[in-house]
Amino acid sequence: MPAPLSLETRVRIVSALVEGNSIRAAARMVDVDKGTVMSLALRVGEGCVRLHNRKVRSLAAHVIQMDEQWSFVQKKQARVSKDEPAEHGDAYLYVALDANTKLAISYHVGKRDAANTEAFIADLRAWLTVVPHITSDGWQPYIAAVGAHFPSGVDFGQCQKNYRGGPQRSPDHRYEPSRDVFVTKTPVFGVPRDELMSTSYVERFNLQTRHTVGRTRRLCLAFSKPLRGHRAAIGLGIAAYNWVRVHDTLGATPAVAAGLAERSWTLAELVTAALAEEETAPPVAQPLKMQPRPGEAPTPARERPAGRGWLRLVSGGSAPSAPAAPQPPSPVPSAAQVTPPPTPVRAAAPATPATVEPAAPAPELSHQLDLFAWRPKPRMPVQLSLFGDPLGEPTKG
Repeated sequence: MPAPLSLETRVRIVSALVEGNSIRAAARMVDVDKGTVMSLALRVGEGCVRLHNRKVRSLAAHVIQMDEQWSFVQKKQARVSKDEPAEHGDAYLYVALDANTKLAISYHVGKRDAANTEAFIADLRAWLTVVPHITSDGWQPYIAAVGAHFPSGVDFGQCQKNYRGGPQRSPDHRYEPSRDVFVTKTPVFGVPRDELMSTSYVERFNLQTRHTVGRTRRLCLAFSKPLRGHRAAIGLGIAAYNWVRVHDTLGATPAVAAGLAERSWTLAELVTAALAEEETAPPVAQPLKMQPRPGEAPTPARERPAGRGWLRLVSGGSAPSAPAAPQPPSPVPSAAQVTPPPTPVRAAAPATPATVEPAAPAPELSHQLDLFAWRPKPRMPVQLSLFGDPLGEPTKG
């Protein structure tokens, strides 16, 4: 029986894996067997998934961006035959990112279909405590899933990328899109703000994942053979991103920015915690609170009965004016001080050769018209006849 690996060797192996190296490359770098690297990567990755499920809970994420990242297991979908396991082929990574703390809140690995989209949104809903502003790409099953799991009051919009087609479409259109405007923003639920409807941060996270998780790279031999190993590799990469890797913009790890940790973890601490992590029950979705986003003033809101969401007062788009200072009431003027309104002058019609009688002066407006006091004038009914004149007299003859 081989001797167990030391903590230093385990950290070296995991360090090679979270830098995007494949299993064989990590085995050559640390000088251990390939099977040893695969066994350690599976145990640490599944422990990272359990660690994420226990610690990333009760989040006040106000602005969330969602996207799916393509990868595959065993072979690409076009090469999968009917008698092969269902896990072979496309394996999409669904991820929801907090735009403020850059924390990967929820993730799910599966096919790009309505069932996996529903499972991903249900998992995301269980982590949150406030009503968020959500933006996704143009994947249509998001609409039904968000509508089913989030109450009324959520702001949800989609950003659709319009890639150029036809003969002008370059071979690298998905890697380097055109420089002109090619994003269409569509509000779906609530009143999503145009400046918050974006997927830039989550797409940058996808780029980071392709560099740090070798299983997600394109056109290489680092892809996963079983789905279990693929999910473990994703769990290890996201745990290292949340707890270990310092974000340049934040100056800290996303877990520290979200208040889940007091300091950045070392890779040795992550490996130790993942290997010792036990299975915990998944979180239960709690009622969401209506809280103002950072930098925004609170708006009047009222919770609907039976947990059916919120009713909000939404601004019409312009900034509200400052309230005017109260003025003291003016004294009531006497009848002698009241100046009658000026008499309106009607413009005279152009003169004609015939004698034109002067127009009668317009009546003075002595009171304010009341729209609710208006009533239609009564009119005499007119009997129409198909065989007579409009007055109803019979036609002679």
